[in-house]
This record gives sequence, C-alpha cells and structure tokens, in this order.
Amino acid sequence: MSNEEKAHGRKGFSTKELIADKFIDFVLIFVGLYAATALARFQDENRAKDEYVSLLKDFKRELTANLEQEESIVKDLGEIEVTEPGKNLGPITNVFEAYFAELEKDEHVVHCLHVEFAAEVEGGHAAEGKEVEGCHEVYAKFEGSHGHGEKHFDFKPAVLTPFYRYEVWELYLVSGVRNFRNKELAVHLGEIYNNARLVEKMVADIETTYNDAFMSQVGRSAATDMELAEVVHDEETQHGLSAQDQEILIQISHDVKDEHFAAIEAQSVLSLKVERMKKTVLLLRSEIEAVNAALDEEIARY
Repeated sequence: MSNEEKAHGRKGFSTKELIADKFIDFVLIFVGLYAATALARFQDENRAKDEYVSLLKDFKRELTANLEQEESIVKDLGEIEVTEPGKNLGPITNVFEAYFAELEKDEHVVHCLHVEFAAEVEGGHAAEGKEVEGCHEVYAKFEGSHGHGEKHFDFKPAVLTPFYRYEVWELYLVSGVRNFRNKELAVHLGEIYNNARLVEKMVADIETTYNDAFMSQVGRSAATDMELAEVVHDEETQHGLSAQDQEILIQISHDVKDEHFAAIEAQSVLSLKVERMKKTVLLLRSEIEAVNAALDEEIARY
C-alpha cells in the first residue's frame, strides 16, 4: 500500500472517530438535560408536596384555634350544649336576676306609698296602719341606701364575639387553596368558614341585644329609681306626699311596671337568639372535628 493510501485511510478513520465522539457528546448532553429536567421536575414536585402539606397543617392549626373560640362564648353564656330557652343564658342569668331583685325593691316601695296614700285618703287606721308601719321601715332602708351613693345595679357589658380569623381563609384562597389537590376537602373547609362567619354575626346580634337594648333598660330603671328616691325622701321629711309627688308616684308606678315587662321581653328574645347561636356552634364544632380528621388523612397521603 502506498503512502498516499495509508494517509487517506488514517484520515477516514479520524473522521469516523470524530463523528462517534460528537455523537456520544450529543447523547451525553441530551441525557444530562433530561436528567436535569427530571431532577428539577422531581424537586418541583417535592416542593409542591411540601407546600401542600404545610398548607394542610396550617388549616389544621387554624381550625383548632377556631374551635377554642367557644370559650369566649362560654364565659358569659355558659356551656354550648345547654341550648334550651330559659336555661341557656349561663352567667348572664345572674345579671337578669340581680336586675329583677333591684326592681322588686322599687315595686315594694311604690306599693307601700300607694297603700299609705290610700289609707290617709280613706281615713283607715286598722289593717292599713300595720302595713304602713312596715312600709316606713322600708322607706328608711331605701333612703339610707340611696343617701350614701350606693350602686344598686352594676351592669357590665358582655364581650362575646369569637374571632374566627376569616381573613386567613381569604388569604389561602389567593395563595394556595386554588391548587388544593383534594377539591372536596377544600369545599368543606369553605363551608366551615362560612358557618363561622354566620356564628360571628349571630353573636354580634346577641351582644347588641344585651349590651344596647338591655343596657338602655337598665339606664331607664336607674333614672326611675333615683326619681323614686326623691319621692321617698319627701315622704320621710314631710310625712306625706304633695300633689306633685302624687303625680310623680303615679308615673313611676307605670314606669316600673313597663320596665319589668320590657326586661322580661329582652331576656326572652336574648334566650331565643342564644338557642339558635349555640345550636349553630355545635354544628360548627362537629364540622371542624370531621374536617380535622380528613386533614390528617390527607396529610398522611403525602
């Protein structure tokens, strides 16, 4: 073989080697790109799973915190399970009882003044006289208690409204729950937060009834009580009632009766509203417990 042929053969062999090397490089690049893409996809999938599990755990913590919001209701309205009207107001029942007890004192004084006034007009001195004698002790006690600035009824507004952090749900709607993998679970979570908002509205309505309506009633009764104290003072110092005091007494008598029935109405309305609210809270409690169990199952899948 000539030198030319040998050189040509070596040249052809080098070209084949170069092509083979380039092909291998190409394959390696392709494999590398595929591996990198697969790794990135794997990492993204793991990151997505981690974020999803983190989201589920966040919801679980929030729902547990929401469940604890019952305590803000229990402290003023008693156990949630006690829903029956007339028994469901918890510690607030004591407030109404104290109010009616103070109102009863005013009613007793008004009754005594009427008895004494009627006895004087009719000239009676028998049975009426004994009743009048007992009433003067009532007057003295009543005036004495009012003469030292004694506070007869201490009304403390109730702060019942639970804080269900509804904005957390709205935040998750924007940042995560749109990609919620378990759509049915996402729907149940939404229903819970809607019911939580409903409970907040009910409790706010109860607060308004108690803090505004009943508080206004307490204020009117306090004003009537002070007016009655002035009439009693006149009776004790003047040993009788002037024509003006008699007119005031008649009005006070009507006012006390109206205040009594208005307070009964406020208590009844409040009790009915509390019944509905507590039953809704019980429903919300069962929903939260069920969804928490579903969240545990969903977390376990990942």
